[in-house]
Amino acid sequence: MSKSLEPGFLTKVEFSALLTVIGVILLFSGAVIVTLIAPRYIDPTWTSPSSAYQVQMYEISDPHLYIGTQNSHGQDLQFVYHIVKDFSLLAFHETESIRIIAPKELERFITKHDEEKIKLTSNLLLLRKPQGSFVENAQILQKKLRQEWEGSNKDWKEAGKIPPGYDVLELYVPSGNEAFAIAPRDGTIENWVDSNYEILDDTPKQKYHLDVGVVYIHNPQEYRISEYTFGAEKGWQYDPQGKAITDLEELKSHQLGFRSRKDLIALGEHIYAIEGCWYCHTDQTRTLIQDVVLNGSESYPAPPSSANEYIYQQITFPGTRRIGPDISRVGIKRPSRDWHKGHFWSPKTASKGSIMPPFQHFFDYDPRGTGTNIAGVPNYQFEAMFQYLMTKGTRITAPTKAWWLGKDPIRTKEIIEGERKLP
Repeated sequence: MSKSLEPGFLTKVEFSALLTVIGVILLFSGAVIVTLIAPRYIDPTWTSPSSAYQVQMYEISDPHLYIGTQNSHGQDLQFVYHIVKDFSLLAFHETESIRIIAPKELERFITKHDEEKIKLTSNLLLLRKPQGSFVENAQILQKKLRQEWEGSNKDWKEAGKIPPGYDVLELYVPSGNEAFAIAPRDGTIENWVDSNYEILDDTPKQKYHLDVGVVYIHNPQEYRISEYTFGAEKGWQYDPQGKAITDLEELKSHQLGFRSRKDLIALGEHIYAIEGCWYCHTDQTRTLIQDVVLNGSESYPAPPSSANEYIYQQITFPGTRRIGPDISRVGIKRPSRDWHKGHFWSPKTASKGSIMPPFQHFFDYDPRGTGTNIAGVPNYQFEAMFQYLMTKGTRITAPTKAWWLGKDPIRTKEIIEGERKLP
């Protein structure tokens, strides 16, 4: 009789299969325990935010910063803050060239140019060009400032100096409980203060107002638009003297098409996954010397990656192969939107020797011929990828305590690429 048909053979096979199933279950359970359960009890920092700045960037700033274009058919981007009463923190800070005038009851919210402590408030206030009786007050103040400057620079004509221009703005209370204000372009690091500041609210309005530092909006001026008709063409454009945006739905409408940075970052993560970027690029700065120097510099090495950097991602891509450069600190190494435009359009041109394929589907054809770049017109896919990449390395610590403190990120890039030597 064949051994395969001996009594007990099927019993042995069944027992072996049972052991295999048990082994698979134990292996899977162990993986779950190690990756999902154990970190919560062994090292809570794995699942805790790396800083208050990281939390506020993802939970406060990203959902309230909107990105769109300056007009119906334009390519230039417009960044707009969504300001909510008793939520957003605002600062009205004078500088050497900007002065602020206000009704007497609002003067306490102004941080004078010679004051060190920044005043913040969650009251809904905005700045604008002076109106009504404040027009004359602004002219008087400008004349006074000019005279003071000339008095301190009596030889300014002989020395060929140019008198500074003083911009005077009016602080006022807009109607409603929300407003929209112009935000700085290309900002990936928000205004942040963790010393010499005070929040003037009677009581804390939000939990984040009690953190060791806060993100805030600096000197907000209202975002307005106007509609136009040119022949058969109808459209809209940014216009400081136009009409105010009524609500968030109008800003996000099909006509204007603004999207929050939060939505774009989430989309960028999705595109990064489906395009297979993780196959060639790691997303981790290892503890090796070459990693911390490559992603920083010899005098300002980048911190190794830690688990809490990824807690706001739906998918993490630590990766194992570095066919292309690591991206975990690309927000500091490569902060230029223009560089990324050129790189996605033609990688070999932007990075000599690159084997990365072009991603020209991140761009649209410009039938109007208004573009000045050799690349196409960046579309929402490009912007989503750019916003996602700009989170890499920029949110580990607050800007005041960041590892690149004292180093211009672009100059750091020059150090890395050997274009400039350290002193």
